Amino acid sequence: MIPVSLPGGNFYVLMAASLACLATLLTWLAVLATTRSARLWLGDHRRTGTVLMAFLALVGAIFPYQQFSLWFSAQRDAQADAGRKTTLAHATRLAGVDMPAGTVLSLTRPGELDSFDRAVFPESQPAPVQGVAATHLFRYAATPKQPETLSAEIARDQALEGWLCAHGHRIEFAMQGGQPRFASCHLAIGNTLDHQPVPPGAWLKVDEAARGTALDAAGSTARWLLRTEGSEAMTLRQMPLLKVDMRLDGQRRLLDFEGLLARETVLGAMTYPPGTRVLAANPRLPGAQPGDLLFSPSRGRSARRNGGEDVAAGQSVLQAPDGTVRSVLSNRDAGVLDVAAMRMAP
Repeated sequence: MIPVSLPGGNFYVLMAASLACLATLLTWLAVLATTRSARLWLGDHRRTGTVLMAFLALVGAIFPYQQFSLWFSAQRDAQADAGRKTTLAHATRLAGVDMPAGTVLSLTRPGELDSFDRAVFPESQPAPVQGVAATHLFRYAATPKQPETLSAEIARDQALEGWLCAHGHRIEFAMQGGQPRFASCHLAIGNTLDHQPVPPGAWLKVDEAARGTALDAAGSTARWLLRTEGSEAMTLRQMPLLKVDMRLDGQRRLLDFEGLLARETVLGAMTYPPGTRVLAANPRLPGAQPGDLLFSPSRGRSARRNGGEDVAAGQSVLQAPDGTVRSVLSNRDAGVLDVAAMRMAP
């Protein structure tokens, strides 16, 4: 939702009073022009009539003055926008993108094509940006925290580096060496991970260290950050999870993850309630083995253990994939923050 600043209530009262005075003055003048008795009355009451006319003219002038100011400001803005907009007469390469003739550019500095901050491409000829056909392109200057970025709108779902990006959201590109590199997008219906469907709308981000590099089949370094939102669960390690954050390598192999159980789940002797936080155990955690999981019940809930004491909120269970309970430790010792989860929206 875009915030809109509205004038105060006194503004509308003043405009209404001004319009009423202007209408009264014009009506009076029309009566004076057509009625002899009205002119005679004004002749007998010159001082009173002059004061009334002056008052009506003064207050009544506010409304047309306001309208003229708005019109003048709109004309000035239109002229400024016209000076900042240009249409490419021939194909031109800008910001690493081949833009076709007919592209409409919005410039931050008149006359300088390289200063564009928005490009609208012809409907019949979208511009190719790293393999996707873009209909609109938005450009954002670099800041101390992030590089220069391009944001592309697409008319249909399109594949990019093996993922199907949704057309309802913009695809983000980061500029590296004068070339746009895929940075992030929201996924469309049809993506899978380990033969499991990825919920549509999930946010995909390329790890900054991997941007612009080729997919490495043998590498085990992180390339993708995948984040799911909404009420649709995603199955990982045979567990239905909500609000999952996961890191994947170039071949989409799972490196680590964190999420919330979508429903009650049984693993070995443990029964975990919905909302339990699940994550891949840190290899540096004492007693942890590769593939181990860490379960942390949410506030106000406990995990049940057959033949043992319940595990309350504030504690975590280190458990092997086969269900073996390796240890029960405090969230602090497990490195789990015992606070409400907070995220920045993608």
